[in-house]
Parts: sequence; structure tokens; C-alpha cells
Amino acid sequence: MKKFNLNNLDQDVYYFTLANGFKVYLVPFSNKKNFYAVLGTRYGSKDIDFSCNGDIHSPYGIAHFLEHKMFEQEDGIDPFKVFAKTGISTNASTTFDNTRYYIWGVNELEKNLSFLLDFVFSPYFTDDNVLKEKGIIKEEILMYEDDTSWALDDTLRKNMFYELPVKEKIAGTVESINKITKEDLKLAYDTFYHPSNMFLVVGGGINPRKIETLIKNHEKLKTKEKKEIIRKTYLEPSEVKEEFTTLYKNVKVPKIEFGIKIKKDNLKISDVKLSMYLGVILTSLFGSTSNFRENVISNNIATNFYEEKNRYDNFYTLTITAESDKADILIDKIKKSFVNIKISKEELERIKKVWIASEIRMIDNVEITVDNICSDLIWYNDVYENRIELIRELNTKELNNLIKELDFSNQSLVMILPKEEKGLF
Repeated sequence: MKKFNLNNLDQDVYYFTLANGFKVYLVPFSNKKNFYAVLGTRYGSKDIDFSCNGDIHSPYGIAHFLEHKMFEQEDGIDPFKVFAKTGISTNASTTFDNTRYYIWGVNELEKNLSFLLDFVFSPYFTDDNVLKEKGIIKEEILMYEDDTSWALDDTLRKNMFYELPVKEKIAGTVESINKITKEDLKLAYDTFYHPSNMFLVVGGGINPRKIETLIKNHEKLKTKEKKEIIRKTYLEPSEVKEEFTTLYKNVKVPKIEFGIKIKKDNLKISDVKLSMYLGVILTSLFGSTSNFRENVISNNIATNFYEEKNRYDNFYTLTITAESDKADILIDKIKKSFVNIKISKEELERIKKVWIASEIRMIDNVEITVDNICSDLIWYNDVYENRIELIRELNTKELNNLIKELDFSNQSLVMILPKEEKGLF
């Protein structure tokens, strides 16, 4: 087992990789009694096309469906109840690029961690339990259909992408869920829930040596060899598919989500620095201390205003979401913000100082530290040991050269208007 110091802030991280490719990162906090553990797989809703003795096309929503099914065990034991007996909480989540299983609490870490590995590595699929789960997931899908935040996000992604499966909802549709069989689930599980495609990150009041021994001796992790996964490469255009969509729902004030699609191919900069610089651009243009935000809030042009950056394979999206009864004015101001962007050295240094201060504060948070390590493993298959040093390296010359290379013209807008306005235009 090796170790490194996180951000040079007196926080050690221990790590090792099993012969089958399973990666483990352990973060002991000397001042904590609680623990937080994440068992993850690099398998999300976008991973529907892959090769396994031939090309496979899975139904949309299968990764989310599989996450649900992992909590049903052949012996009838309910993992939620097992963890609850020792005062431990558990949950799981599926995103576009990964699925994670969480446990957190203060009691009997080794026992609960062993059980987490037991049930995630013990799939159980039957025709009956798959059919039963379809009903549960269909209700979940229908529940989110009238949620305006989900509607904005889902519609904007559909507008932006032609080929990438992120254009579809994580949970799929009622139609796609109906197509899923136990054979589909088993094939997806065998392909993507292999230790070589998975990782474990544990932080808190832990003993790294004890966890190392537990992992290296766990029966579910002993015999599986490394496995190569071949995912489909999509020929996704730089342009957005649709520039504008209007939806009508039960809202009193119109809602908008504006997005820019950026292809990162041919940009001569590392992935992590590109992500950081895009974050700098969004913060400078629309952050809490930006002139833009002060203007639109003080003049009652927008409320509930926030910006976000997302990565989908070799694309980034920059999105701005807001409520506004002056949507035309707001949208015009947003679009003009992306013309002739210039960020001064003073502005960059101010953003860096705030960012570094935030990194220092977060180092004492078990959950954030563990989640950040998980995110690095998903996106870079490695962990950046000193993110603060990377922030310090950011400079205006590199930033403004990047801005000249970036194409902000691929834009899309989704607007939600009150239902009563439908048919007036």
C-alpha cells in the first residue's frame, strides 16, 4: 500500500490496486469518528453501446435499473435493514457516467463494508423480480415528468446532442424500461461490474491497514482477472441539434436554461486544466460577485439564477438557469456575455484565492473529500494529489489563449412558459 499527501495539507491518502484492477483509496481522518464509503463502477446511463462477443445495444435506463436490482438478494435479505441494525445509512445513485453505492455512519465499519461488497457483487435476476421492478421505475419516471428542473435539463441535453446517449434521461422512458430483460441486466452486470472497472473510496475515522486486509481477503474480489471493456465511440457533431424549444407547464414565472456546447478535441491543454479554466470563465461571467449577477438581480431581471459546467465524453456544456418574467432581456444579456471575453490577471487571482480557500475548507469534510477522489477516478482514472497547486498554476496567458480557441457559438435555449400561455403565440 502506498500513500500521498492531499494538497500538502497534512491529510494522507493510502491507495492500492488489486491484481484484478480493483482500485482502493483510503483517507484516515485523525479528528473524526464517522466514516463514509463509496463503492463505484464506471458505468452510467450513457454506456448502452459496447462490445461483448459482438456489438451490444442496451435499452436506455438499464444502468439505473441495475442499481435498483442490486438491493434485491437471492436469500431475501434487505441490505437497508442489515445496515440499519448497526445504525448505518445506505443509498445509491446513477449518473450518465457512473453508479455509486454509499454507506455512512460510525459503527462497525469493517462488518458493514464487507456486507457492501457482498451484496453489490451478488446479483440476483429473475423474470418476476425484473417485472416487479419495472413497475417501480415507471412510477419514478412519471413522477419526474412534471418537475420543471428535470424538464429543463432533459430537454436541453436532447437539444444539444445528436448521437451521445446523454441526450436521453438517466432512468430511460417507460417504453425503454419495458424492453429490459434479466438477460440484458446480467450482460450489463458481467461487463461493467467487474472489479477492473470499479473502485472503493473510504474516508473518516478509519484504520487503513485493517481495510486493506479486509479487501485483499474478501472472497468476492479474489478470483476475477482483469477485463477490457470496449465502449462505442460516437461521431458527435460540434453543433447543437436544436437551438430553441418552448415547453408549457404549471409555472407562474417563465423558466429558462441556456446552454453552450464545447468540443474539447484538438485543444492543447490537459483535461483537468480545461475543466478548471471553464470554471473560471463561468465564475467570472456569472458568479456570485460578477457584474452580470448584480445587474440582473438588482434590476429584477432574474431570480434563482445559477451557472453550471458538465462534461460528457469529449464535450463540455456550460449552462445558465434562471426564472425571469423578462426572459428576452435576460437571454440577450447572457449571449452578449460570451462575446469578446477578457479576464484580467487581477480577476483570475481573486477567483484563485477564493477557490484555494474553498479547497482548504473542504479538506476537513469527509464526504466531499471522498466524493472528489471518486470523481477523479471516474474522469481521469487517477487522483490529482495536489489540486491547489494546479489552481496556482492557472495564468491569464494560458486562459486568454484558450478563450480564443473556444467556440461559444453552439448555443441552445429551453424556455418553460405557463400553461395558460400555450396557443397565444
